[in-house]
Amino acid sequence: MATQNQWTKSILLSGRRYLHLVHSIYAPSGDGNVFHRKLKSLAWYKLRDASEDRLQLVDNNGSGQILSLIEVQKRLEPGQFLERLDRGPNCEPTYRISHINPTVEGARNASGEVRNERSIKFTRAGRGKEMHLNSRLPVESYRDILKTSMKHINDGCRVEMHINVAKVERKDKDLNTVIAENPHLRPDVILRSMPKGTKMAYEPLFLPASLTGGQLIWVMNDDRKWSEQRGSTGWRGSSTAPPNQAAKAILQRLPVIRSASEHLMGLPKTEQAHAETAS
Repeated sequence: MATQNQWTKSILLSGRRYLHLVHSIYAPSGDGNVFHRKLKSLAWYKLRDASEDRLQLVDNNGSGQILSLIEVQKRLEPGQFLERLDRGPNCEPTYRISHINPTVEGARNASGEVRNERSIKFTRAGRGKEMHLNSRLPVESYRDILKTSMKHINDGCRVEMHINVAKVERKDKDLNTVIAENPHLRPDVILRSMPKGTKMAYEPLFLPASLTGGQLIWVMNDDRKWSEQRGSTGWRGSSTAPPNQAAKAILQRLPVIRSASEHLMGLPKTEQAHAETAS
């Protein structure tokens, strides 16, 4: 039987990785064992402090000023987002604050009224809905993903965000560089755009992959928005099941990293030597 290090190294050498984080955490042991093995290759990813990053913020008149990211975050309100503009001549990321306009069918409007009452379909455990972003996503697609995320949060779902390195950038950039150059992809920035009361259910995790540059994954939700009266269909127990204890224990033991370079082929440093000898 292959050891854990052999299994981890083999999936990393395959180059491409995927993980349904919420499902892995909430699936019963009988269903989630294969997902639990994937959880072991994750690492908690500690983002650089927002006060260290700077960007150019442009107002409606076209005037811009250089601000720290933490100053920009303070100006962001729920329902607003950072819209990426052409890079300024000083090479600072350039943005303006725009509106998401989240009132869509099935979502709650600004007053909290629910439109189009319906049951919610879940295909996996944990009331999870997955969103995928990358560094080359057009502004309108980015806005649509935020709009859909707001709808799911208002419907009481857990929204699982995946940040990927765009395929055309994988040769030259890693996940650290992509996030530094695209602060609108940071979890703390996206969280500011979500409905009031939205919180980080699971802090950012790094999922390594040798060919794709890895992924940053986190989960946000507002459990107060969930109502059993709205109902759910699909995965059994999707509305009330607690986290799987085995998955919870794995998450508690994961290492904390500050950059993707702290992994060798995605493995924590403490396992590097074991992985090399397992080949």
